[in-house]
Amino acid sequence: MASDSTIALQTMNRMLDRLSAEKQNRRIEALKMVELGLKDRQMTMMEEMRGLQADQSRMQMAMIKVADMEKFTNVQKAKIANDFLTSSRFLDFYNPDNPEWAVEFTKALKGEYKEGMFGDEQGWKFSDRNASLIASSLIQAQAGNPDAVLTLIDRANKAYLTAQGGKALQAEDANLLTGFTNMGMFMVGQDAEGNPFVEKSPQWQSLTDATTNVLSNESMIRKERVDIQTGDYDITEKLNFMQYETLPDIQQSLNEVEIQSLLEKQMKEAFTSLDTEETRTQLEIEREETQTNIDDISSRIEQKEDKLSISQVKFNQLKSNKDRGFVIDEVELQQLADDITAIKDSINIERDNLNTANDERALAANKLLLERQNIPVTEENLMLLSEKLKEQQAATDVSKSINRLMLTGGM
Repeated sequence: MASDSTIALQTMNRMLDRLSAEKQNRRIEALKMVELGLKDRQMTMMEEMRGLQADQSRMQMAMIKVADMEKFTNVQKAKIANDFLTSSRFLDFYNPDNPEWAVEFTKALKGEYKEGMFGDEQGWKFSDRNASLIASSLIQAQAGNPDAVLTLIDRANKAYLTAQGGKALQAEDANLLTGFTNMGMFMVGQDAEGNPFVEKSPQWQSLTDATTNVLSNESMIRKERVDIQTGDYDITEKLNFMQYETLPDIQQSLNEVEIQSLLEKQMKEAFTSLDTEETRTQLEIEREETQTNIDDISSRIEQKEDKLSISQVKFNQLKSNKDRGFVIDEVELQQLADDITAIKDSINIERDNLNTANDERALAANKLLLERQNIPVTEENLMLLSEKLKEQQAATDVSKSINRLMLTGGM
C-alpha cells in the first residue's frame, strides 16, 4: 500500500503536468493569435496595395480618355478656324513676306482700302477695335492658336441671338454684326408682309453651331479634369459632334457614338496587348535583358569554378608530392598558385556583378509591375512598392518561423 508521501508526490506530479500542459496550450494559442494577426496585417497590406493599384489604373485611364477628348476637340477647333478664315477670304491677306500686310488688311476691314480686289472706297466697315481683333485673330491662328477666331465667331453669334431676341446691342457688337452682314455671313431680306429680317447663311450657321459645340466640349473637359483631381475617375461627359458641311472628315470619324467606342477600343487593345510577343513594352525587354545578363554571369562563374577545381587538384597533387620528398617543377607549382589566386579574384568580381544584375532585375520587375497596373513608373512609386514587398516578405518570414516553432513545440 502506497504511503501518504508517495500519494502526495504523485498528486503533485499530476498537478505539475496539468499546469505544464495548460501553459503549453496557452503558448500555442498565443502563437496562433500572433500568426493570425500577422496574416491579417499581410492581407490588409495586400488589399491596400491592390486598392492603390486600382485607383492608379482608373486615374490613368481617365486621364487618357480626357487627353483624347481634348485632342479631338483641338482638331475640330483648328478646322473651324481654317474654314472661317478661308471662306471669309481673310486668309488671302496673310502674307508674311509683305511687312505691310496687316496694315492693308486692317484698312480693308475698316473700309479704307483703296486698291486691289475691293476697288476704291470698298471694305466691310468694321470699327477700329473690331478690325484690330480680327487681324489679331488671323495672326494667332497662323501661329497655331485658333482660340481667338472661335471667340470672334461666338461673339458675333451671341450678338445675332441678342438682336433676334429684340434686345439692344452694344455699339461694338452691333458694328461686328454689321460687318459680317456686309461680308455675306448674314442675309437681309423681307418677309411676305414686308417686314425686314436677318438670318444666318448656311455656311455661317454651320460655323456657329460647330463653335458652340467646341466651346461646350471644352467646358466638359475642364469639368472632367476637376473631377479627376478630386478622385472621381468616371468619365460621364460625352462630346458633341454634329454633321457640318464645312467639316466632313470630323463628321465621318468623330460623331457622338464613334468617339466613345473608339476610346473603349483603344483601352481594350492597350491592355490585351501586354502579353503578346509582338507588342512587348520597353520594360519587358529590359527585364528579359537583365535576366539574360544574369544567366551569362552565372554561366561564367560555373566555368571559372570548374577551372578553379582542376587547378586546385593539380596544385594539391604537386604540393603533396613535394611534401613527400619528390622533386617537382617549382615553376609549375608557383604558376598554379598564381592561377588559383587570379581565378578566385575573378570569381569574386563576377559575384559582385551578379549581385548588381540581380538588383537590376528586381528593379526592372518592379517597374514592369507598376506599368502593368497602370501606375506611373516614378522613383516615389518604386520606393513605395519596394517597401510594401519588403513588409510582405518580413511578414511571410515571421509566419514561417512561427509554423516551425509550433511544429517542433519550441518557443
